[in-house]
Formats: sequence, C-alpha cells, structure tokens
Amino acid sequence: MYKRPHTKNFIKVKHLMFLLLVSSPLIAQTESKVNLATLPFLIPNFGLEVPLSEKQSFQIDALGSFWDKQPLLDDTPFHLNQVFLEYRWYRKEDTQNWFIGTHVGFGMFTLQKPSFAVIYDYWEEKEDVETRFDIPDDEYQSGRAAFYGLTIGYKKRLKKGFGLEFFIGAGLTQSWYKGYKGPRRVDLDSPDETVYRPFNGSGEVVAYRGGLMLTYKIPTFVTKTNIDE
Repeated sequence: MYKRPHTKNFIKVKHLMFLLLVSSPLIAQTESKVNLATLPFLIPNFGLEVPLSEKQSFQIDALGSFWDKQPLLDDTPFHLNQVFLEYRWYRKEDTQNWFIGTHVGFGMFTLQKPSFAVIYDYWEEKEDVETRFDIPDDEYQSGRAAFYGLTIGYKKRLKKGFGLEFFIGAGLTQSWYKGYKGPRRVDLDSPDETVYRPFNGSGEVVAYRGGLMLTYKIPTFVTKTNIDE
C-alpha cells in the first residue's frame, strides 16, 4: 500500500532542491546586452550571456539591418541579419576582464560586400586573376553566409548590475550569393552567357563583428521561505 512521505521532511527536500536551483550560476548571473556602437546607425544588436562556471560562459546574440539605401555605402541596400553562438573563457572570475571565445554563426544579406573588412582573400593570391572579380560601386550581392571564428574582448563591471564590454570577432566566412545591379542579375561568367549560375561561392577571412556592449545582469527574485513551516 502506498504511504505518503512525511509532510515536513518532504517540504524540506523541495525547499533544498529549490535553493540549489536558484543558486546555480546559470540562472543567477544571466546578462542582457545591447551594442552601443551599432545603435546610432539604426542597426540593433542584442545578446544574452549565461555563465557556465566562474570563468566560462555561453552567449547568443543577433544583429539586424534593414536599410534599402545606406548613405555610407554608396546608397546600396544594406539588409543584414546574423545570429552567433559563442563559448567564452575569461581571465578572471565573475566572467569579467579579458576573454576569448569561439563561435559559429549564420546570416543572410543583401549588400555590397565590404572590402575593407577582408583580412585574407584567396583570389588575391592567385596569379592572372581577371578584373571581372572587381565589383562596381553600383552593384551588390544577395545571399547567405556561415561564420567560423574567434572573438576577443574585455568586460568591465560597473555599478548596479551594469557593465561595458568591448569586443571584436573575425574568422572564416563561406558565402553563397547572387550579384545584382538594381533588380537585374549581373553575375554572368562572360557577356555571351544567357543562363545565370544558381549561386556564386566565396570564402574569405573577414572581421565581421564587434562593438561596445552595454551589459546588465538580469536580477533573480528568490522568495524567502521558512523551511520549518
């Protein structure tokens, strides 16, 4: 026959499990973030960082841009979204000071690929590369990209749960895209072609993320309970 556990002992066990749960760094130290460097350009970049130990954490962040014409990029479209998953190691406890992280990401874009951010381009090392790889100012690309790289940065705690974090990330990008001039496809292999390629492909080492994050520790609210009740 089933017997109920003693009510008082059962309540103590439940309270103990609850205290262990809320004391976990996974819940107690979660931080929300917003990138102060991209906000003036109306490009929101938000993130959440969850500590896994005193010096390690996991972060997810997303960036989005919705410009049909970007004045700083010769009035070409600047539609961009990126999502990154990152694992971080910090120099000091409480996930602060210098850090390094490894990440993977995925994004979709409609923009003119920025040459200033390219660290290494395979095609520049090839001999006899034709000028057809150069992109005119009034053309742009639309497609998707995968990112594999590293982030380095520095985080400083401020008062009342706030903090600042400077970071920059770079790595290998693998892109699949189509070329356009206005609404017209322009990525043909030669002027005599009449059939467009489904997608172009490219791979470069690029600096593709960075900025200054304002961070905030999300508070946890634990109700004090008398475990003897």
